[in-house]
Amino acid sequence: MLEITPKAIEILRKRNEPIFLELPRRVTGCCLQIQECPMVRFGRPREHSRYEERSIDGQSVWVPMGFPDDLRLTLTVSVFLGFKRLVLEGWRLI
Repeated sequence: MLEITPKAIEILRKRNEPIFLELPRRVTGCCLQIQECPMVRFGRPREHSRYEERSIDGQSVWVPMGFPDDLRLTLTVSVFLGFKRLVLEGWRLI
C-alpha cells in the first residue's frame, strides 16, 4: 500500500507531472538478496511496458510491475539545505 503525505501532494500539484518509482537493480549473492529503496522521479518511465499506472490520492504514480503491495510505504518530502525532494519511507531491504 502506497500513501502520499499532504506535503508531497502539494509538491506534486505544483509540478503537475506524474511520478514513477525507479527500482535499483537487485543484488544477489549466495546467501542473500538485497534491493535498495526505489528513487522517486518526475515524469513517465521510458519503458512503459514494465510499469503500471496507478492513481493514488488523485495523483498519477507509475510503479514497476510486481511491485510489492504488502509493504506499507509513504511518499513524503525530505529537505536538505533547503532543497526539497520526494522520497519513499518504509522500504526494507528485500
